[in-house]
Order: sequence, then C-alpha cells, then structure tokens
Amino acid sequence: MTSLTIPGRFELIRVGAGNRSTTDDRTFRRAVERGELVRVRRGVFIPASLWRGLLPLDRHRLAVAAAVDGAAAPIVSHRSAGALWGVWLVGDAPVDVDVLASPANGTRREGGFHRHASADREIEVADLEGMRVTSVLRTVVDLASALPFREGVAAVDWALAHGIERAALARLAMTLHSAGALKRAVAAIAFGDARSGSPGESVSRALISEMGFPPPELQTRFSDRLGLIGLTDFYWRRWLLIGEFDGMAKYRSEELRKGRTPAQVVTDEKRREDRLRATGPRVARWIWADLSPARLGPILLGAGLPRTA
Repeated sequence: MTSLTIPGRFELIRVGAGNRSTTDDRTFRRAVERGELVRVRRGVFIPASLWRGLLPLDRHRLAVAAAVDGAAAPIVSHRSAGALWGVWLVGDAPVDVDVLASPANGTRREGGFHRHASADREIEVADLEGMRVTSVLRTVVDLASALPFREGVAAVDWALAHGIERAALARLAMTLHSAGALKRAVAAIAFGDARSGSPGESVSRALISEMGFPPPELQTRFSDRLGLIGLTDFYWRRWLLIGEFDGMAKYRSEELRKGRTPAQVVTDEKRREDRLRATGPRVARWIWADLSPARLGPILLGAGLPRTA
C-alpha cells in the first residue's frame, strides 16, 4: 500500500525556466507537433511512445510527479493523492492535480492545479517517493468528505479492506472538516465494508441503499456437487436473488484472464452463472453503464427484489 511506481517518471524531460531559450521552446514544440514528445505540463515532456502505453491513472500519476517537483512543492491531496496511493477512484482520472492550499487563498482551479483550502495542511502528511502527499488515512477521509456518497464509499471500502480501522477514519474526520463535509464523511465511513471486491461493487451497494432496496449479503459462498462455484457480489437470501456487477476488467486484463482469451472468459462466466442458477436463486447482472437509479432500479425490480424503504 505504501509502495509507488510511476511508469515513465524517470523519462520525464524537464526544461528549466532558468536555462530555457526561444530555440529550446521551438525545438520542443516541434517535437510535440511531430508526435515525438507529449507535453505533460508546462516545461515537462515525455516521449510519446511511453505516454501512449500508459493507463489514464498512470498518466495522472505522471502529471502529479511533473507538477510537484522541488522543495517548495505543494502537498498532493484528494483524488490525486488517491491515485498515488492506489485508492479506488470512480470515473475518469482527474484533470488537474489536487493540492492543499491556505484558507486565505481559498479553493480554486488555476494553472493545472485544483487547490483545496485547508487550515490543517500539515496534519497527516507523508513523504512518498520525494513528494509530499496526504497520508492514506487523511486521503480517504478527504475523499469521503468531498465526494458524492457513492464515490466516498468506494474510497472507504478500499481503506477498510487494506487494514485501516473505521474508528481511525471517524476520529480524523471529526477534526478536519466543516459540518457539511463531516456529514458526508460520517455517512460514507459508517456505510463502508471491507468485503467489497471492486469500486463498481461499492458504487452498486451505495446506489442500492439510496434507492431503498434491502441490503444484500456480500461475498456469499456458493457450491454444488462439483465443488465451489464462487463468491457472489450480492445475495438477497430472502428473495433468492444473486446480484453480480460486471466491470468488464476480467475480459481486458491479461492478469485477470490468467492466460484465457476474452472468449474463454465469457464462456467460463456463462458456465458459472448456469451453475449458480441451478442451485436455486435467480441471477441479475449489471455493468458500469447501469449504475444509475433509472437503470439499476428496473433491473432489480424486474428480478423480483422489492423496495423496502
């Protein structure tokens, strides 16, 4: 959890303001135009061949490293700190680099930074590969206090699964945040569950609660005469309904495919679902595009799950 590898970090090309000339500017600009370099931020470039091979979050990690170099660098926070620590983040990678700012300067976006006003900038700050970053504990609390409930739950679920105590999150939240932010943080921290298997499962569980459906069991073990079928994402025992979030990563990731082709993964998933159905319950499945009340609600209602609130 505390290790950090930023692909391409040591290939960054920095053009210092003190020794940059018009010729240097023109040289780098032309290299960008030719597709040889990518401008990560002002005065910082990387070979395009490396950039093209990076995932969106790795590109953001690289942008963070490019932005906060130097002794006077700001403290990385919120989603940018979450990206560095590996916290579950929902949605697209951040555009700007999140950093802490003084209350006098206020919260604002400028120059590629999203500055978050904080009177407690030096509380829970860690050194990570030469960068000043809010600690894992504070990063999760800041995310839970600043993000919508579903996204905050994903961060808290990740923290609990990585051994951070709920009480520690709650204690820090009480010391750092305004009434509105505290309310958001407390709700996400109380709802968090270490058994969540992915950010999509976390968002699904939060949305299920928001829509008034009964809470599901998490990671229920199912077996048949052939042995273990697997652990299900969600199970409503009273209604004999299994819920499965399909994040699609298992089809794309070589690591998760474990040597199988995407077609073989699809076949294995179909067999697994057939075995689950054969034990008695119905199975409802959904994907990221279904994570809204307008889409997930009808899926669950159509599968026979009633709203109880």
